[in-house]
Formats: sequence, structure tokens, C-alpha cells
Amino acid sequence: MKGSVKKYLLYVGNFYPHKNLKKMILAFEKIIKETNLDYCLILVGGSVYGRKNRIIITGYVDDHELNNLYRGADLYIFPSLYEGFGLPALEAMKRSVAVVSSNTSCLPEVLGNAALYFDPSSVEDMAEKIKRVLLNKDIKNNLIKKGLERLKNYDWQRTAEETLKIYESN
Repeated sequence: MKGSVKKYLLYVGNFYPHKNLKKMILAFEKIIKETNLDYCLILVGGSVYGRKNRIIITGYVDDHELNNLYRGADLYIFPSLYEGFGLPALEAMKRSVAVVSSNTSCLPEVLGNAALYFDPSSVEDMAEKIKRVLLNKDIKNNLIKKGLERLKNYDWQRTAEETLKIYESN
């Protein structure tokens, strides 16, 4: 997959309406039309493979390929209108990928200062924030650094121990 694509932005997740993919695609198309940036947008999680212009829908990918897609991405976009937690953005941070995210739901709480936020109802705001990261290496590198730091808040061993304490106390 990645062999034919040089630079790309990434989304990983379901394709449900609350994921806000239509606005993300519109924002991506706006960026491509307004700049000379040479990027593709890869959407992982759809049920079928598809390709139109610079937008690629991968269909199912195994864990190895997913890891490679995260590692090769220039930016992870999380456009959701609401989320239960936001694990894909943390997965991107784990692989040193800058994250641009919706400012709604639990996402600001989960991602903290390690993401650049946009209004998910505004294609213009989403496009502007994505461009800001793509055009400014200092912002991008700062987000990567903050992302790696933010991950220290999420330790699976500690989470399991705290969950067990809750069960034992009841």
C-alpha cells in the first residue's frame, strides 16, 4: 500500500456519520486546491478498498500494515463529532505522528495539549489547522514531542491495577 504513496495524512476508525469524514474530506480537498502540497489522504477502516484522486480507502488492514501506515503518516486527523475515548489518536502519538483533532467530546481531555484542535463543524477551521501543522515543522515537532509526553498518562499496567482495586472495593 504505502509503496505507491509518498506523503499522506491518516485517519483510522469506523466510517459512521458521527466520525465526520465528509467534512474531513472536504477540508482535505480544500487544502489541495489552495496549496501546492503533494499529499494523499488514507482512510483505514472502511469495508471496501477504493481510490479517488488523492483519497485512498484501504479496507481492512492487518496489525503489521496498520503499524506501517501510522509510522509513515505525516499527520493524523481525528474529525469526530463525539468519541468514547479516542484511542487511534493515542496510537498515532505512540508512533511519533502529530495529531490534529476535533475539539469536542472527550478528545481535549484525553489528548490534552498534545493535539492542535479544530471545530469539527467547520471545514475551514479544520483545513486551516491541518495546513498549519503541515506548513510549520516547529508546530509539527512540538506536537510530536507533547504527544510522546502525553502517553505517559496512559499506562495499561496501572490502569489494570486501578480497575482491580475498584472491583475489590465493591
